[in-house]
Amino acid sequence: MRKRLMKMWREAKALHSDPVEAWASIIEDADKAKSFKQARGRGGFVRSSWQEVNELIAASNVYTIKNYGPDRVAGFSPIPAMSMVSYASGARYLSLLGG
Repeated sequence: MRKRLMKMWREAKALHSDPVEAWASIIEDADKAKSFKQARGRGGFVRSSWQEVNELIAASNVYTIKNYGPDRVAGFSPIPAMSMVSYASGARYLSLLGG
């Protein structure tokens, strides 16, 4: 996980009991959002647990669906012939979301 985003996520989680509210506090603050987006491509990764990263991903998906609708969550899977399991799970996930 990128260090800037992880630091902001941990601080937001300490202030908000709901992970979606924590994500909203990051993404709706223009300076915070700009800070972690500008760090892309510069390295700076830190270790994190699967639980922490999955919680952030879930919160960002719920936030996007809540504010913009399920069709705004995009998915990508490699060519189906290359990985049927990957394609099927991704397609099923998006279908369950309503996208």
